[in-house]
Amino acid sequence: MITSFLNAGSIRERVPLSMLLSRLGYQPAKSSGDEQLYLNVLRNAETSPTFAINTQLGVWFDRLTKKSGDLVDFGLAYWPGLSSDQVLEKISQLCACSQGAPAGDTSHRAGRKRRAIKIPYYHIAETRPLGCNPEITAYLQSQGIWEISIGQLKEVYYYVVDEKQRRKDFFAAGWQNENGGWEVRSRNFAGCLGRKGMTFIPGDENRLALFRDYISYLSWKYANRASTDSILVMNAPEFLPAAKSRAAKFAEVADFFGQQHPEEHPFSAI
Repeated sequence: MITSFLNAGSIRERVPLSMLLSRLGYQPAKSSGDEQLYLNVLRNAETSPTFAINTQLGVWFDRLTKKSGDLVDFGLAYWPGLSSDQVLEKISQLCACSQGAPAGDTSHRAGRKRRAIKIPYYHIAETRPLGCNPEITAYLQSQGIWEISIGQLKEVYYYVVDEKQRRKDFFAAGWQNENGGWEVRSRNFAGCLGRKGMTFIPGDENRLALFRDYISYLSWKYANRASTDSILVMNAPEFLPAAKSRAAKFAEVADFFGQQHPEEHPFSAI
């Protein structure tokens, strides 16, 4: 149970990633505009920073593994043995400490309200078919999935407006999840715009292929174009329990976690 000033509904809006990293003892090794780069956050013995955060968007990106997410996704990656609720509690405790008066001193705590730190919100400007933006095309080509992405992905154009009413425009390749959010990928960013959710592509009612992310699915699809399996893409690790529940309805389930063109292995093993 979260007992500090934060709760599950507000933690993403109130705690910047830079604050949490600072509480954990990390300071940026490099900064450029809205991007900050850190050393040895998710692994040790790095010689150059690979962990990036965008202070404008409130998201992180691991340049080595290509994983990304928001504040809670980071907590799940940083403390892999904790559940989402435990991560929220830990972040709450870390970011509540050193706030206000010293422990035991309540003389000036009463009546004080904490001003929420607002993180800019994404706005979808438009979506277009693939092929309109050469940078998006080049990114998909570099991933080896350009051909198979046609008809599967869109070009997503979006922007944020900060508290000073400054607008910044962005674009990426993306697909819509089943909750209406847009999962987007580009050379320097991967994340979700709007509500997170899984992606389900109906096919054979008895066979299901499960993937962690859509790019892995497209890589597999390129080598298995004749497959008629139903497809379930988690899009975020927090959906693993929901994915297991959905998979239980199928007679045959194969998961494809970890490699671009892996062999099938039992879903129960993950």
